[in-house]
Amino acid sequence: MSIQTSKTILKVFGIIGIIFGGLTSFVSIFLLLGGGVVSLGNGDESYAVGALILILGILTLISGLITLAQGICSYNASKDSSKIKPAWIFAIIGMVANGITLISSISNDSGVFSAIISLGISVVLFVAANTIKKND
Repeated sequence: MSIQTSKTILKVFGIIGIIFGGLTSFVSIFLLLGGGVVSLGNGDESYAVGALILILGILTLISGLITLAQGICSYNASKDSSKIKPAWIFAIIGMVANGITLISSISNDSGVFSAIISLGISVVLFVAANTIKKND
């Protein structure tokens, strides 16, 4: 893979990461608010459901912020090769996190296709970042 192709990949996936990371973080705020409202209800069921929604909101927020940071780092690295190390590190974090998600999806029989796509994007980002890192 050439340096220019790697920079283009980082730029395109960086923009996509910024968009989806921002949207995911925004949606997670509604999950957190919804979990808080549900937990205010009466009965043990509402507390349990509210707690599950809050946990889902926290995990979604963490995922969204990681995607947002990965997108920003990838986009910055596409413009300036000296900023490749954070993009490379976030690509590794993304591969590990998406690998865990894939294993979880396979065991739950749900969302396997999206987990494979996410893992593939992280691998492509890593290869692109690694190509730039080796040539700097």
